[in-house]
Amino acid sequence: MTAADVHGAVVAAVEHLDLDDEDQGAVALALRLASAIDGEESGRTLSELAGKLTNVLAELGATPAARKSIVPRSGPAERSPSQQAKDELKARRANRQGAG
Repeated sequence: MTAADVHGAVVAAVEHLDLDDEDQGAVALALRLASAIDGEESGRTLSELAGKLTNVLAELGATPAARKSIVPRSGPAERSPSQQAKDELKARRANRQGAG
């Protein structure tokens, strides 16, 4: 990854996020914006695209500010019952896909 490889940085960041299926549209948009930024030469357009990418990454929880708003200073909170149920469903789905 080079210094101007925004797409590569976004790919690496997204790989570490705990995303749901419904997040895939935002992920696709982030990747598209990152690719456009890598190929952009106009400072004005670059600035506009970077702002849009930052907003999408914040929605995905992939910016420092977004993470601070999610994780309290005392550390990660216990997963809620609904989050735990989602985790169980994801695990079952992964097991099914691995077995089939």
